[in-house]
This record gives sequence, structure tokens and C-alpha cells, in this order.
Amino acid sequence: MIDTLVAFTNELSRYIIPLLLVGIPFYGLVIKKVKVYESFVEGAKDGFSIAVRIIPFLVAILVAIGMFRASGAMNLLLTILSPLLTIVGFPPENLPLALMRPLSGSGSFGLLSDLINEHGAESLIAKIGATMFGSTETTFYVLAVYFGSVGIRRSRHALVAGLIADAVGIISAVYICQLLFAYPTFTKDTIKQNDLVNIQVLDPSIFVDLKYSSTDNFMDTDVYGDLETCYLRKEPAQMLVKANTLLKGSHPELRLLVYDGLRPRHIQWKLWNTLEHIPESERTQFVADPKSGSIHNFGAAVDLTLADSSGNPLDMGTEYDFFGKLAFPVLEDSLLQIGKLTTQQVMNRRILRNTMQSAGFSPITTEWWHFDAFPYPVTKAKYLIIE
Repeated sequence: MIDTLVAFTNELSRYIIPLLLVGIPFYGLVIKKVKVYESFVEGAKDGFSIAVRIIPFLVAILVAIGMFRASGAMNLLLTILSPLLTIVGFPPENLPLALMRPLSGSGSFGLLSDLINEHGAESLIAKIGATMFGSTETTFYVLAVYFGSVGIRRSRHALVAGLIADAVGIISAVYICQLLFAYPTFTKDTIKQNDLVNIQVLDPSIFVDLKYSSTDNFMDTDVYGDLETCYLRKEPAQMLVKANTLLKGSHPELRLLVYDGLRPRHIQWKLWNTLEHIPESERTQFVADPKSGSIHNFGAAVDLTLADSSGNPLDMGTEYDFFGKLAFPVLEDSLLQIGKLTTQQVMNRRILRNTMQSAGFSPITTEWWHFDAFPYPVTKAKYLIIE
């Protein structure tokens, strides 16, 4: 029944606008005996005169918006309010859009585009911004332009009512989106119950750059949201500290740079679905099937590279999460022979691999950056998946 209703609605929506475009003039011409064409021309003439009258109001508000943004007042306000916004659960990244939306449609649309480009369309921040944009109105613009065009000088309660409605839309967008789309960050109880460890607490000299907590990944999307700390189970974390110690002993100028550790299973589903263009039988070469779970989902695998003492990654021949044979450790000798990898790139990979294996980790054949603390059966027997 529901599927039939949805199909009917979708089919009907294709014809609504053409029907309105034809039906309204037909109704006026045939039923109401209105001279439709003459009325249209007269309305167009009035529209031109109204456009001329609203130009001063339009220029005034656009200049004010430009001055506010160019003066740095927006950045200053964001810096001052960010600590308070974080406490109440309002993402500071969404504040400029919230402030701009009542002033300008085009300006707020530009800010929304920036949020989507920076954080990715699937990020919580982008979803809050899009909902905020659709739930509010350009109140000051409407009052200045439309009231001005018809000579209304006293707005009475319109401004207060409009701003209250905008505030409700903004606050509702934040908290409803968090309710529907946000995954909870790890609580103290979750960390304690699952024996999770922040690896930088154990060894601050290990660099961390969580790629899935930024847009610098193969999905171009921040899928971790508020999760910006790299966790591992306690035993794998201690093994990683040992690896970093061994690396500093053999190569004092180098450090480990971690790209990913514990990856909750709901993130694994996102990675899996992103590769829907690849057959599932081949997809497991690059992403573990979320049904059974990746060792990352248990908190017992780590993705990482080598970095210099300043945290700059060494050249490994490919970027992190490169899907192709160039990233396969098992093919390094042949890739070196045909010139696809350089001697230095292979040497860097071998330093990383030898260091991690000396600490007890195991590499895999398709990703130079991935290491497991234990085989899958052992991991599954020791730990539960973190959802």
C-alpha cells in the first residue's frame, strides 16, 4: 500500500508544474474572462518599477554584510563564542551560517557551500547547516527589501517575530540533526568497559592524523565527526608504543604517524557502501565486510606511516587508502623493477614493516599502511566489536 502511494505521488509530481502553468492562465481566460496577456504585461511593468524602488535597500544591506565579513568581526565573534558553543553542543563551525542567514540568502548559501566542501556532504556539520538553511528566512533582507518596496516604514512586531522564528529554526536544526545523525562519542564508561586507550596518552611522541576525521580520505568526507582521538585496546596500544620506541632506537629522526585506529562499525558500513561500484567479492580486498567486521572495529588494528621529527609523512609511493596494486606490499619487488616505485619508497615501507613486525604486528598483502595486532580469530575471541 505504501509503495503504491509513493509511486503514485512520484508520478503525479512530474505533472504538477506543467498543469499549473497551463491551468492558471486557462482558468483566468476562460472562467474569469480576464485578459491574461494584458494583465501579465501590466504586472511586468509594475515589477520593473518596484525593482527600481528596492535597489537602495538592497545596496544598503549588501554593503553592510560585506563590511561585517571583511572587517574580521565574524572571526572575532567566533573566537570569543566557541568555548561556550562547545559546552552547549552547538558546533562553532555552524555559527557564521546562523548569523548570516537572517541577513542574506546568497551570503548564507556561500557559507553553506563552504561547510559542505570543507567537511563533506555526509558530515554532521554539513547536515546541520543544510537543515538550518532550509528552516530559516532572510528576515532583515525581507524587511528591508519587501517592506521598503511598498513603503512600510514601521515593521511593528515583524522583526521580533521573524528573528524568534529564525532562532527556533537554528536551534532545532542543531539538536534534531544531532539526534538523528550524530553517533555518540565514547563515554568514560565505554572506554573503561572496552579497555580502550588513547595512544597519545601512552606515548605523546606518536603523531596522530585521523584521516576519517577530516576530508583528506578517499570519500572526501569527515565521517568521524566529533571522534578526533585515536583509541586502541590496551594490549595493541602497548604494542604500538613498543614499535615507536624501537623505531626511535634504530632511526632517531623518525616517528610513527597514525592515520586510523579503532574504527566503530557504523563507519565501516560507510566505507563499504562508498565502494558499491566494486563487486562485493572484490571489495573485500580494500574494505572488510562490516557484517563480520574489520579488526579495526575491534580496536586491534592500526593504519600508519613514518614521519620525520616534525610530523611530516615520508614518501611511501602512494597516498593512504590508495586502492590499487601500487599499494600492495606483496608486489613491491616487481613494482620496483618496472620503475613504478623508487628504491627510497620501498626502503621506507620496509622500515615501517620491520618496525611493526618487531613489536608483534602483522602486515597484510594489499595495504602498506595496515597492521593487525592479532589474527582475526584471535581478535574475535578476545574482544567484541565496537558499534
